[in-house]
Amino acid sequence: MPRYLSLKRLLITFNYKFSLYAGRPFYSSFEKPVNIFYWKEGYKSRGLWPHGYKVDRREKIIGYTHLGKHLLFVFENGSVKVHLGLFGSVLVNERKKVNRSFFLEFSKGEINGYVVRAQKLTAPLNEIYDWRVDILSKEFDPAYIKTLLKKQKDKTIDDVLMDQEIFSGVGNIIRNEALYRAGIHPLSVTGKIPAAKITKLIKEAVNYARLFYEELETKGKKLPFAVYQQQFAADGSEVIMKVLPKSKRKIFYSEHKQTMYE
Repeated sequence: MPRYLSLKRLLITFNYKFSLYAGRPFYSSFEKPVNIFYWKEGYKSRGLWPHGYKVDRREKIIGYTHLGKHLLFVFENGSVKVHLGLFGSVLVNERKKVNRSFFLEFSKGEINGYVVRAQKLTAPLNEIYDWRVDILSKEFDPAYIKTLLKKQKDKTIDDVLMDQEIFSGVGNIIRNEALYRAGIHPLSVTGKIPAAKITKLIKEAVNYARLFYEELETKGKKLPFAVYQQQFAADGSEVIMKVLPKSKRKIFYSEHKQTMYE
């Protein structure tokens, strides 16, 4: 079952994409589920939407949640999935000078999305999403994840960790930090990694994600990185940075701390 979050927690979860405006008590304005929902017609010329939709009627919000990088607004007659991609952003009670690709307007505030992809989901979320792969869900199932990893035995673990159908919610920071804590080289072949190390990696990914968001929520700041974007790792060893040829994402690792399995 999806876990509904307060909008505040949802904003924290998507901290790198949302613009937060300090000192504006907007959270309480969105908690009452008696709002008007507007769904702007897609801008096909910009490629922001796969189809053109337009909804302009009252909808009652049941809750807010997410699965991995999908932001979900749950209504009485369905849900709306918003994916921010690499360049999307969401503003609360603030607008840019360009057209919005998605927005929610409430009696006392608004949420505006720019360069995001939105899609209306008519089926129940439990029929669409598998919460067993959501690293922050209470239904996250390490045993099930291990069965999925066996099907990816020939891939490198850095790629597998970013597969949202296996580790939903893992991004580049969590990937690098979890691998460092588990002592696994990012270019290790998944099928060659010892079972005990796989267990530790799954545990470290979940633990780091929870600590990361708890730190943002309680203290308003990020956890210190052990290896990500560092010159020297937490153990004092030198950090190596490489750009992956396929994804163009950067990986950071310590050859002293992290073992290669190949």
